Amino acid sequence: MWLSELTIQSIAFRVLALLIIAGVHGGIVAGTAVFLGDRGPKYDGRLTIAPASHIDLVGAFGLILFGLGWGKPVAVDAAQFRIGRIGIAVVILAGFLGLLVTAALLDALILPALTTLPHTAALTMAAFLRAAGSLAIWFALLSLIPIPPLTGGMLLHAFGIRVSRLARWILAAALLVAVATGVVRQLLGPAHAVLASFILGE
Repeated sequence: MWLSELTIQSIAFRVLALLIIAGVHGGIVAGTAVFLGDRGPKYDGRLTIAPASHIDLVGAFGLILFGLGWGKPVAVDAAQFRIGRIGIAVVILAGFLGLLVTAALLDALILPALTTLPHTAALTMAAFLRAAGSLAIWFALLSLIPIPPLTGGMLLHAFGIRVSRLARWILAAALLVAVATGVVRQLLGPAHAVLASFILGE
């Protein structure tokens, strides 16, 4: 959805969806890391589903304006994992799958919303649940790309590749441009279509 198509309702939907998605994804990523042996996310205050702990300002900007965004990276130490470096892949995959389950749960709530809420509220809630489910899938797919500040960027740390703070900001800016220009949407579109068809029945 381009900027010209933004409405107050679509912005509100995206803000609410961001709170759900960022909280769920960040909480799962941090929780999986802690489960595997890295206590760092717990001490960093990331072991929570409270969205405020997981929202990245640039990523939030991208999701609200362009429908694609990301959360604040969780700092993990692969050396602390009981299963070694492969734990990084487990953490990334857990976050990805957690968002797909979230999308499915949001979709499952549509019918109850339509059958229990008053007409106007039911239609609004159903529209929000559909939009949030689709956004969760976009967020999940984007998180797999192995570059900071995305969750997939953890793979670089697993192999000892350090990215400076300046480089992370440059990458975040470049990613936002790619999102704003539709490049990322084109690349991930086919995968989103498949997952949305399977999970959301679109």
